[in-house]
Amino acid sequence: MAGLPDHLGPHCLRYTYVTRLIESGYDGQFVTDQVSHSHAATTAIYTAVSSEFKNLKVREHLDAAEEAALQRAFAMAEAEAEMDDDFSDHAAGEPAGRRRRER
Repeated sequence: MAGLPDHLGPHCLRYTYVTRLIESGYDGQFVTDQVSHSHAATTAIYTAVSSEFKNLKVREHLDAAEEAALQRAFAMAEAEAEMDDDFSDHAAGEPAGRRRRER
C-alpha cells in the first residue's frame, strides 16, 4: 500500500526505526519499549548502525583519549617545571620555593 519496492517491507522500516533511534542517542530501554520487545537482546538484533555512525563514535572516543593524554602530559610538564624551579632555588642557596613566592 505504501508503494515500497518488494525488498523493503514493513519489517525493514522497523529495523530502520530502531537503528535511527539508537544513532540519535535514545536510551536502549526506551527503544526496546518503542518496539514492544520484552528483552533488550531482541532489540539489539534490529540494531544495524551505519558505518558513518560507527566512525563518529570511534572518533569521539579517540578525541577524548587524546584530550586526556594531553592533560596528563601538561600536568606532568608543569610538575617537572616546578621541581626544576625548586632545584635551582636550592642550588642558588635559597630556601625551596622562596623565589617563586617573590615573583
